[in-house]
Amino acid sequence: MNTIQQLLLEFCQLNELPELNFEDNERCQLLVDDRYMLYFIATDTDDLMLSVTFGGLEKSGEQRLKGLELLAHANYQGIGSGSLALALAPNGRQLVLAGRKPVEHLNTTNLTAWFHEVIEQTELWQARFAMLDQAIPTTPNHEQAHVQSLRV
Repeated sequence: MNTIQQLLLEFCQLNELPELNFEDNERCQLLVDDRYMLYFIATDTDDLMLSVTFGGLEKSGEQRLKGLELLAHANYQGIGSGSLALALAPNGRQLVLAGRKPVEHLNTTNLTAWFHEVIEQTELWQARFAMLDQAIPTTPNHEQAHVQSLRV
């Protein structure tokens, strides 16, 4: 079984990235496309977390309320964020997209796919939060596309 560090080294090699090594705090970071700082975090339970801070909310007011509402809708049963969690950093202002997976379920191929999913979702959520001042519904309709009614 690979260690998290070995998995990360193989991931970097496969994707032609600079070698990343976990520091004493079990974290390392990668600047993606000169726009996003992606953190790789090794947990005490042999999980790997990917985390990206991508924007911020106002301290107060209507825009903050809209942002918090969007965040709540996105996380409801993972409808808007999939296997990732959309959150506020402890400072209450920074928007964070993060995911966590057991290292035993990861290999370089699916770590690469997960990495791309995180970056793609980050881009989508950054754009969505940038449009908070526009009257765009939080969800396209009340019944999500993947939810089907059962008639008996």
